[in-house]
Amino acid sequence: MRKILNNQISHMMTKSAGKMLGIDGFARESFVHTNPHFITNDLNEEFDCHYNLEWKDFCRTIKFRVEHYGLRSPDLVFFDPPYSLRQLKDHYDGIGKDLKLWQTHNMWGEGKDMLASTMQVGSRVVSFGWTSSGFGKKRGFEKVELHVFEQVAREDRYSLLVTVEEKVQHSLDDYTVDIESE
Repeated sequence: MRKILNNQISHMMTKSAGKMLGIDGFARESFVHTNPHFITNDLNEEFDCHYNLEWKDFCRTIKFRVEHYGLRSPDLVFFDPPYSLRQLKDHYDGIGKDLKLWQTHNMWGEGKDMLASTMQVGSRVVSFGWTSSGFGKKRGFEKVELHVFEQVAREDRYSLLVTVEEKVQHSLDDYTVDIESE
């Protein structure tokens, strides 16, 4: 798995002439903590990250910095959230926070929308989970790679899917507005 991530970092570093900006919104103990080209976040303050914010607040912060302070738009996003409500609840319980009902509805969608709106055509997202949904076509992304890691040690485990997507257009909503105005 680390090879996939390193390949994506290398690809984007080459493409951006070494000026890549990467985002890891659920960094925990990720190897990118030491990479100066990444901004990291994790809700748990025990992890050495740039931010310790909720996913949506982190995405809002990145969007604000891109739009108002000239931060480079993200070239690469690692999206590795808790994969289920149970994992999300365990994560919150583990750091002494209460999981609110609103946090379980459209858990990641608003943050994805905010980040996708700042990303340029050609930028990439690497998503981890039990599905291959990633950021999706509605946000202007197209799948370029899909890796399946089977959990062979236990039969009751789901396979882990790693989806690599590239932004090919801004969003379908942008085009809908253009069509309606004609």
